[in-house]
Amino acid sequence: MSTASTSVTLISPDISCEHCQRAIESTLGTLQGVERVSVDIAGKSIQLSYDPARISLEQIEKQLDEIGYSIVH
Repeated sequence: MSTASTSVTLISPDISCEHCQRAIESTLGTLQGVERVSVDIAGKSIQLSYDPARISLEQIEKQLDEIGYSIVH
């Protein structure tokens, strides 16, 4: 894991089941620069560690949007 990693928690009201969890974790887990992703179904949240030198939060949010999960800001 890079020492320059950033950790964030994103909230998506669209998370409702294990299918959502698997879809998000498998999609984000394959992105270059994403180091850790964990979805909490009950909390509708995504805990994420990524290397901002390799991928931006905007790129991650765009990928989530493409698979049907909006992020609340």
